[in-house]
Amino acid sequence: MASESPARSVADIVVSGRVIDEKGAGLPGVSVVVKGSTQGTTTDAEGGYRLSVPNAQSQLVFSFVGYLKQEILVGTQTSITITLTPDDQTLSEVVVVGYGSQRRQDITSAVSVIGMKDIGEQPANNLNQALQGRAPGVVVKQKSGTPGGAFEVRVRGIGSLGAGSDPLYVIDGFAVGTSVGQNLNPNDVESITILKDAASTAIYGARGSNGVVLITTKSAKEGKVGINLSLDYGVQNVPSSRRVKMLNGVEFAQFKKDVFMDGIRYFQKREPAIEEVPIGFRYPEQTKYSTDWFGEILNNNAPYSDMNLTISSGKGPIRSLLSVGYYKEQGSIIKTNYDRFSVRSNMTGQVNKFLNVGLNINGSYTRQNVANTDGRSALVGGALLMDPREPVRNPDGSLRPYIGGVDGVFGFPNPVFVLNNVSRKRNIFDLLANAFAEVSILKNLQFRSSVNAKINYNTYREFVPSTIGLSVASGTAGAPPRIATAGETTEQLTNYSLDQLLTYSPTIGTDHNLNALVGFTAQQETVRGLSGSANTFPDDLVPFLGAGSIRSSNSYEFGFTLLAYLARVNYSFKDRYLASASFRREGSSRFGTQNKYGDFPAASVGWRISEEPFMPKYAWLNDLKLRASWGVTGNNNIGNYPSLAFVGANNYILDNTFAPGKVVSSFANSELKWEKSNQLDIGMDLSLFNNKLSFTFEYYKKITNDMLLPISIPAVSGFTTSLANIGKVQNRGIELGADYRTNIGAINFRTNANIAFNRSKILAIKGANDMLWYGSFYGGYNVQKVGRPIGMIYGYRKLGIFNTQAEIDASPKQDGVIPGGMKFADTNGDGVITYDTQDMVEIGNPNPAFTWGWTVAADYRKFDLNLLFLGAHDFDIYRNIEASTMNMDGVFNVLDKAKDRWRSPENPGSNPTAKNSQGGTNYFKWSRESSERYVYDGSYIWLKTVTIGYTLPRLRSVLSDARIFVSANNLFLFTKYPGNNPDAGVRGGTELNNDDESYPVPRTFAVGAKFNF
Repeated sequence: MASESPARSVADIVVSGRVIDEKGAGLPGVSVVVKGSTQGTTTDAEGGYRLSVPNAQSQLVFSFVGYLKQEILVGTQTSITITLTPDDQTLSEVVVVGYGSQRRQDITSAVSVIGMKDIGEQPANNLNQALQGRAPGVVVKQKSGTPGGAFEVRVRGIGSLGAGSDPLYVIDGFAVGTSVGQNLNPNDVESITILKDAASTAIYGARGSNGVVLITTKSAKEGKVGINLSLDYGVQNVPSSRRVKMLNGVEFAQFKKDVFMDGIRYFQKREPAIEEVPIGFRYPEQTKYSTDWFGEILNNNAPYSDMNLTISSGKGPIRSLLSVGYYKEQGSIIKTNYDRFSVRSNMTGQVNKFLNVGLNINGSYTRQNVANTDGRSALVGGALLMDPREPVRNPDGSLRPYIGGVDGVFGFPNPVFVLNNVSRKRNIFDLLANAFAEVSILKNLQFRSSVNAKINYNTYREFVPSTIGLSVASGTAGAPPRIATAGETTEQLTNYSLDQLLTYSPTIGTDHNLNALVGFTAQQETVRGLSGSANTFPDDLVPFLGAGSIRSSNSYEFGFTLLAYLARVNYSFKDRYLASASFRREGSSRFGTQNKYGDFPAASVGWRISEEPFMPKYAWLNDLKLRASWGVTGNNNIGNYPSLAFVGANNYILDNTFAPGKVVSSFANSELKWEKSNQLDIGMDLSLFNNKLSFTFEYYKKITNDMLLPISIPAVSGFTTSLANIGKVQNRGIELGADYRTNIGAINFRTNANIAFNRSKILAIKGANDMLWYGSFYGGYNVQKVGRPIGMIYGYRKLGIFNTQAEIDASPKQDGVIPGGMKFADTNGDGVITYDTQDMVEIGNPNPAFTWGWTVAADYRKFDLNLLFLGAHDFDIYRNIEASTMNMDGVFNVLDKAKDRWRSPENPGSNPTAKNSQGGTNYFKWSRESSERYVYDGSYIWLKTVTIGYTLPRLRSVLSDARIFVSANNLFLFTKYPGNNPDAGVRGGTELNNDDESYPVPRTFAVGAKFNF
């Protein structure tokens, strides 16, 4: 039998007994604790326990995973035996779905639910960060570490080549669009439901093909009054393991010297004299400075803080909640930051037995200092390429405005100077409100009318003073002074919608359960903007448009409207046979006059085999459900007026007189319609051992038709392309999820794991052999080709490095190549490697073979632990930045591994046959073209989040709950990829995994506390 607690006095009462299940068998490992204290024990193998309690007023709390918790007053009892009841809450839990809710056991579609209380504490300036690794088939990438930056979310892969692939976000029933923005406070969110298959998303019609993310914000709990305070403080750093290692000053001088001397050796066939070497790098060991430019722009131990206060009252007919929050983050690059102020109010209640009302208002204001960081000519890439022999500051301590331009090295503005002197500020005010009134017409008939509104003001202001030079400039041509420039943009978005829903839930005996919904929804969005620019300022003292001598301005307005009718029926018989069907007919202003409306049907069925009379009643089997669904969804993310002809201004000078004119700038297409996706889903849900262990399995196949892409038209029309519905894409895959919860002695253990396999395939574009090329000859290509996955990386196939002229002569002609040049494959067999795309083939697949997430959590008495691991495997990244950071002609600083480059037949480097090995320094051609040289395996495992917490003792009548914790985010990255972030990518859409260097993703350490009064 388990030993009793050692904390005992002469006044203690000894209580013993057994804990049994519903069948009378003893339950081992049940936690028995004196309420409000750490005093407790666990039951032995037979369910027995023995425990000392302070007095007769003590309450014993019995808890065990899979069973309902019970509390027993000791009183005069010295022997207490209790029966724990299985907890069926998981199955009876109500899950939010489109325009309503369902019991989990009745759901027949692919739905993932994320409870915010289950994910542990993590610094979350963006709600999408909380989705990482939590649901199978949902891939969330942090492509950049910019404070307040957006995350990329993909649900079951990329479904479109021309329209977007972002999911639809719905907040408290209001469809806000394909971005939740950065202004929703994650602390205000109660739960997130992700709808993945067509049966669950078709109710959202033309916006549901990429999945739907339903966000439910917090509300007051019935019967409870409380004040909740949370405080977090942390620091951010870019760890040394994720910093790209470049040559220091001495090493770069030696590199420059070697490049110079090797050129003379090859082209002039002689040994150079030391006097011939330019003085700037003649004696590398005498190099005075060794500047780590990337390190200079980093903000080490950049702080962040997050404070939230929530006051709620759930007593009485009207329940209310008020929350205020303040989040402040300094970026891991100096002079970048993000602040967010948020206020949210929620009120719901019953006016009388016929009328319920509710109101949600969420307001936020953000301030952001941003910088031009992404890409090789921007700050981060430029910091890698700059001459390390140059100092940051002048002898008097002032910052040097411009660096380089000597010894053949390209010049760059000093990035530290730029960050301190260029102003780029963005302020956003965001208001989200919805109100509803629900009338009970009859006992089982309710009418709900909702009004939703979103108002967003976005202002951006930029001033680049005359002291900022040009990037990647030859010699001193880019040095300041330059013409100062300024720009300002103000944009206002208003989005309104009305939802009218009628729900009927009749009582049809004890075996039947029916719920029917019909509704009408209308939505309108309008964006108005005003922008201005100016240049040629008399000085840099007045950074306003009015001070510029040359000014211009522009204003614009655009928007869309939609109108939809919807219906849905859910039916179950004996909680055993389940069926659901929905239909939405939707019209949109974005499409042609002949296709304004589209129809989106869906249906699903489920069979709870575990409820069948013929199914043996095993104690270990709680629920087994098979389900299948099919539906049609759409994608209208193509802009607002693609079906219309555009007229643009085109002015002329006739007889020396200004003559204003207009021309048609694009064709109309009255037949333009939305993309449609047909999706089949087959799933299984399994729950075992009193719901301790649960499994989910999904197989899906989605085919997107009528993709919106540009087509070529005869140039005689005055145009070369026009938008049309062509093409077809298929995504199919398997998703697996498992959840396990148990007690191991005094330890409550829980873990959740998921894995997803998605395969995309382009079935048609316009013709069977059509291809779409995106990218550039020197920047990497992503190609869409019929029969192949989306976004395949194209370029020259690298066979090695030419070591001698004899090898060149014996190979297919590669014009201009010399020893040390990269050897490419003649893929079309014509004997010539042409300097275009003819010999380019697939050289990489940017789509992971599988992705996974794994959460491990446990608590022991007052301590708790939460870990999150993420992984993606067998995919490729085109590391475009290395075309510059491994540029061998000496105009940029280069990677440390450049020291192992090919230099001569006698000194070819340690591994010249490796795919990513670098050629020699004596040539330019055949070195930076799109090729396999720049393709790396991006597979990774990331320990994303670690949290360790401790629950403080309660203070009766004052503090009901308190907890302190320490946490880390982006803690350890395990990968062979040489970049700092395997999720990075500077291009969007289907131009996948092109890494040209971005704002680094930092590692975060934090401490925090939560208090519930």
